[in-house]
Amino acid sequence: MDIKKRAFKLAMPVMLSYLFMSLAYGLMMQQAHLAWYYSILASLLIYTGAFQYVLVGLITISAPLMTILITALFMNARLFFYGPTFAKLFKTSKHYLYLIHSLTDETYGLDLQISDSKQEKQVDMMYYVALFSQTSWLVGTLLGATIGTILPLQLKGVEFCMTAMFITIVIDQWESHDKHFPTIMSAVVAIVLLGLLGGGQFMLPSLLVSTLLLVIYDWRMKDE
Repeated sequence: MDIKKRAFKLAMPVMLSYLFMSLAYGLMMQQAHLAWYYSILASLLIYTGAFQYVLVGLITISAPLMTILITALFMNARLFFYGPTFAKLFKTSKHYLYLIHSLTDETYGLDLQISDSKQEKQVDMMYYVALFSQTSWLVGTLLGATIGTILPLQLKGVEFCMTAMFITIVIDQWESHDKHFPTIMSAVVAIVLLGLLGGGQFMLPSLLVSTLLLVIYDWRMKDE
């Protein structure tokens, strides 16, 4: 089977999920009264699904640039650990920079499958998986932005898809780990700082405090 067809078949589940998630994102951007091309540019240049959702809210409340930058860093710090896994393999491709840019949680999982399969032209397969996945995200974004621009819809509650996504992630993490202190601690920190600082100011302090406490917790667990 042609490598493009194999990559398309492998990426299909990710493409379908990206299509619907990015469609909701495009609608959210329109609900926030942001021009449709900002949605496309974000999906081209930023392309980090969870942060793109958060970014809509940060822009809506006119969050400081530093808050946006640090939030992006914290939310995507896990990618620093993904990258080294395929760094040597990516360097063998002329699409090296794009492979780095397009690495997401989902494509990382597919890349692991490709790597374990021991098939030929692995890096080419990874490139097409990444390309098809981001194309799906872009198509969904464009559809959402177009629908939101053409149709006078007031889709109240569409922004809850971001909350639902994070709730799903938390539930999955809760069920897959025996120790729940980090989740509970982070939730308590966020709730306390939300009450003290308000909705427009609590996010960055919550990330900083939670990260510091998690580092201390991890350090103490290693000593025991």
